[in-house]
Amino acid sequence: MINSSSSRLKVFCNSCLRTYASTKKKKVPKHYEKPKDSEKGKNYRGSVLLPRTEFPVWLTSAERATAVKQVMKSTDFSNLYSWQRENVKGDEFILHDGPPYANGAPHMGHAINKILKDITIRNKLLQGHKIHYKPGWDCHGLPIELKATAGSVAEGIELSDLEIRDRAKKFAEEAIKNQRVIFESWGVMANWENDCYFTFDKNYMKNEMNQFFNLYESGFVYQDYKPVYWSPSSKTALAEAELEYKEQHVSPAIFIAFELSHVPEKWQKTIGNDAVSALIWTTTPWTLPANQAVAFNPTFKYSLVRVSGQSGTFLVAKDLIQFLSKKFKETITVVIDVPCSEFQEIKYRHPFDKSTELRFLQATYVTSDKGTGFVHTAPAHGQDDFLLGLKNNLELVSFVDEEGCFTEEVGPELSGLYVLTEGNDAVLALLENQIIKQEKYVHSYPYDWRTHEPVILRASRQWFIDTSSLKDKALDALKNVKILPDKASNGFFSLVQHRPYWCISRQRLWGIPIPVVYNTATEKPVISRRLIDHYQTLIDKHGSNFWWSLAIDELVPKEIREELGLDVESLEKGKDILDIWLDSGLSWSHVLGEEQVADIYMEGVDQFTGWFQSSLMTSIALRGVAPYKMLLAHGFAVDEEGKKMSKSLGNVVSPQDIVSGGVDAKKQPGYGVDVLRWWVAAHSLQHARVPVSSTHLSDSQQCVKKLRLLLKFALGVINDLPSPMNRNVDLFIIDQYMMHLLYNFHNHAQQLYNNYEYNKVCAHIVNFVTNDISAFYCHLVKDRLYCDEEDSDRRRAAQLTMDKILQVISRVVAPILPILAEEVYLYHPSKTGKETVFKSDKICDESWINQDVEDSMKLVLDLKKQVLKETPINAQSLELVCEVSASPSVYNLLRQFQNTEKSSDSQLVEILQVSSVSLTEHTSSDELFSVRMKSAYGITCVRCRRNRVNVLDEDLCQRCLQVLDK
Repeated sequence: MINSSSSRLKVFCNSCLRTYASTKKKKVPKHYEKPKDSEKGKNYRGSVLLPRTEFPVWLTSAERATAVKQVMKSTDFSNLYSWQRENVKGDEFILHDGPPYANGAPHMGHAINKILKDITIRNKLLQGHKIHYKPGWDCHGLPIELKATAGSVAEGIELSDLEIRDRAKKFAEEAIKNQRVIFESWGVMANWENDCYFTFDKNYMKNEMNQFFNLYESGFVYQDYKPVYWSPSSKTALAEAELEYKEQHVSPAIFIAFELSHVPEKWQKTIGNDAVSALIWTTTPWTLPANQAVAFNPTFKYSLVRVSGQSGTFLVAKDLIQFLSKKFKETITVVIDVPCSEFQEIKYRHPFDKSTELRFLQATYVTSDKGTGFVHTAPAHGQDDFLLGLKNNLELVSFVDEEGCFTEEVGPELSGLYVLTEGNDAVLALLENQIIKQEKYVHSYPYDWRTHEPVILRASRQWFIDTSSLKDKALDALKNVKILPDKASNGFFSLVQHRPYWCISRQRLWGIPIPVVYNTATEKPVISRRLIDHYQTLIDKHGSNFWWSLAIDELVPKEIREELGLDVESLEKGKDILDIWLDSGLSWSHVLGEEQVADIYMEGVDQFTGWFQSSLMTSIALRGVAPYKMLLAHGFAVDEEGKKMSKSLGNVVSPQDIVSGGVDAKKQPGYGVDVLRWWVAAHSLQHARVPVSSTHLSDSQQCVKKLRLLLKFALGVINDLPSPMNRNVDLFIIDQYMMHLLYNFHNHAQQLYNNYEYNKVCAHIVNFVTNDISAFYCHLVKDRLYCDEEDSDRRRAAQLTMDKILQVISRVVAPILPILAEEVYLYHPSKTGKETVFKSDKICDESWINQDVEDSMKLVLDLKKQVLKETPINAQSLELVCEVSASPSVYNLLRQFQNTEKSSDSQLVEILQVSSVSLTEHTSSDELFSVRMKSAYGITCVRCRRNRVNVLDEDLCQRCLQVLDK
């Protein structure tokens, strides 16, 4: 709260303001005659030592932006990271930065991630660690390529490969430039100018090519023809982490009869000449042309059944008969139960090619929760199907091209049709006579996270990392990794355990080329250490476009061709690039090298399926250890209704609008960087979904204001505190108690910081500032601070304590609000402007711990509760005399606070906030103390506004007279 005048700012914390206001408005006793000289009141008020500081409680959005820039400039914010690398001698703390995507303006996810990381490393710096934090950017990938070429595509302009790459690089560079400025404006500590990493950088590219060869040479990388997630809209393979799932996707589901071509004789004896079909359920009719087998579960019981309204006999799982009866709305009658062992004798006719007979194969992945107990198997279009086919030597048949359309090989009825729409319809039409039931099936289905279009599983020749040979080592390594939140640990173990093979090749231009040429005669890859070394030389000489700008005879020079026994006509350079998840997954090897392991990786919860895994797998493969000691996953931003933010919904909130305000200042006021950072700290680690709402932001603003109010008050009351003090000053017991509380507050805050419970740190700070400092200590000592003689020991003791409060609060809040903490230092009366919070030494000292003081204060505070209880309703305690009668033990303890029988200025008077205290001893053993409150005789001192029995000349108490005399 501010009370301003032309000459100075008068500042009060909330409790002080309430008390000061109440004393100003209080009616004087009837027997008090107001002094005739009205100027005396003014003179007395002018002698009160009110807080003085220019530190502002709040500023407008524009003023705050200017003030933030000035604080950053004055405290050399931009050079702090470099300073600590040179000057801090403690153990190194490594936070390895997961690279944000170089695409578009920073969003709330960026704000959450970067600010949480900054809180972490700033806290570690204050603890004496040397910080290793190198920000990075993920610079490749399809979204950048598409955006960089969008204008040309719309105009029908065909670009060369090199033109596409050049445009994509310029687009990424511009995005990085804009993001870096904003990250720095949020106060994130790093060497932004000279120590960042970029996945399109030449050195990064060289390292990745080298590591690719190391993986290949170790047998972890191989090329194969197998089903992968394929995006027809992007015309490239995708990894699991590049998928998003649409929960309301609609697929055509059918129950279709696969006619059996051969059945056991014992079946025929029961069913006669009835046709027998295996009943199949599928949601991907477009894959039926590629069918190669039918899978069944050997643990199930199966039956031959008749379905009312249908001719023939059907083979189904016995446990699913009731489900099928309800689904078909028909009566199903069991003809005979058949053992699975007899399935070895039966075969069925291919649904499209009746001349082809195919087998039934055992597969435990067949479930009984829905369907028929049989699964149509197309090894080219399913990962389970592929593995089953591999085990049973099935042919890998695919009739789908890279655009998701049927190829000519499938026949004229389907050729050229897009499989997920008209292709499905055409298949259904061709198989109409075999379909028992058709329905729409709503389910979760994978989509391309970039184009937001559905993907398919499609066999193609790709490069893979053999995750199956790495899983056990990865799981063992994870046992020594701390994972937060705790509940995410089991989920991450399961993801790693069940991870399918990792496809690392992409059919695009903007990325790091897979450094492989092919022998056109054999179609086999040609790769060697000499070639990799040569490619790295070419990168240095020709830049990152070398693979596209140079001819094959330059990529594979004559001496290497002769060594390999190949001529230039028989070589062709590969056209694939490496998966960007491999780009970022290998960032540890570029940033940390072979030996270092990061203390922590800190990213959003979605990275359990992405960067956390790709980093783990590559590090395990290349050096046998996890790249991190700890994983911390934070939530992601949603709107106030809990919905994911998207442009289509119009619910996107920009972090820059939170900082500076939106177009409509009333709807989107500017809160400033401090409020953004406080909101992140207070909300991002305890929820998977972090709501961005005006309520949460307003609450964060109020918390920051409370802090600023307290810090302004503290700065104001120590404005004349000498530095250093030229004498020893004995602290009051309440001052010592405050120091004791400060130490415990700081210690608990550090525990919460170290446990990464930043939301609890925020609550801890607000609670301590509001209750222990403002409402308690500031309220009790303000008389000493305002009305005692300026240089008295009593006042200096309170000032010294307030200075420690100021420093401890600034230091505890500094990781979350570094700009505010440094701003406080700039306004500190004893600072020259060169000191900063993050370059200062630790403040708290174990000498502040005083259990005896805590025990004594506990008794006095119990006494204070009794005083409040005995105070008449609507009475002012400062107008009352407190008579305390205490047992011998309590009496002796209270004598520490008041060494005379009666006093109006003792420590006990200050704590109890009464006009005076009368302290006597009683001999009863039944009670520790008794309290009696009664009105004080005498008149109110017009300067200090405390009712005292020793008010003397000119309506001033003895203390105030002495102060004015000096």
